[in-house]
Amino acid sequence: MLKKLLVVLFAAAMFAFAGPISVEGRLTEIPGKMPSNDLYSYVYVFKYKVISGIDAKEILVGVYNPLIARGKVKDKMADKSKGNVSEFKAKAKHKLTLVPLEGNWDGAVEDEYFDDESPRYLAIEVNE
Repeated sequence: MLKKLLVVLFAAAMFAFAGPISVEGRLTEIPGKMPSNDLYSYVYVFKYKVISGIDAKEILVGVYNPLIARGKVKDKMADKSKGNVSEFKAKAKHKLTLVPLEGNWDGAVEDEYFDDESPRYLAIEVNE
């Protein structure tokens, strides 16, 4: 348990000082219901099974306003919402470009994985 925690902390620390990373993953589930975008802007956290790119089995990935197709976001987060995914669906395979969530988003976060202490990433680009 302690070894696993140290590995996670080390990976998070290394990632915090590195640039964006590329990961191929499968969206395992969409927990709960995503709020509509007419109320407020938010990041919604999804769980991905890692296929390639980093040494982890699963990661938690935040996506800015996921009800808006990637590449169609027109506000201040447009540069962190790139890609060609029009809709997020469970079991879909995506190519993700990730940065740490902390330090890249300070607004509302919809996160059903509150018991999971894994680091959160922000997907700045999501492609099919």
